[in-house]
Amino acid sequence: MLSINITFQKNTTLKKITISFAIMLFAMLAHSQVSLNFCTFVNSTTEECVFDNTKFITTPDSTHGKIFMMLRSVDTFGTTNLMYKLYAIDRFGAEVYLNTVTQNVQADWKNSWQPAVFISPGKYMVKVFKDETHMMISRGFEFFNN
Repeated sequence: MLSINITFQKNTTLKKITISFAIMLFAMLAHSQVSLNFCTFVNSTTEECVFDNTKFITTPDSTHGKIFMMLRSVDTFGTTNLMYKLYAIDRFGAEVYLNTVTQNVQADWKNSWQPAVFISPGKYMVKVFKDETHMMISRGFEFFNN
């Protein structure tokens, strides 16, 4: 009888450890190591993203707006070339490819920003790649006319 209780306790403890490990692994993988923010201006001295948002208002007479795409990484980029693939979101929610903006960076950088001009009003998606197959992050934003 004693051996059955010991085996049951060992199996229960092993299950708890396995479940705890799985939860910690999932939390680490779910936490993004890279962030993409959209701003109207970047202070080059402090590297501050000014008016960081995903919704922007342009004046009624504006047909476009300039947005800075601020990329930050916990680790170094590990590449000398970043690609920002820009997409418009049509009225059905589908992505329509617009353009690719390439940025030369240093492999040991952790921050960079790149400006781009977008038509206003509109919804957009930006996907940042280290190379053709390794997407680092994607995020969307929207322009409104006031």
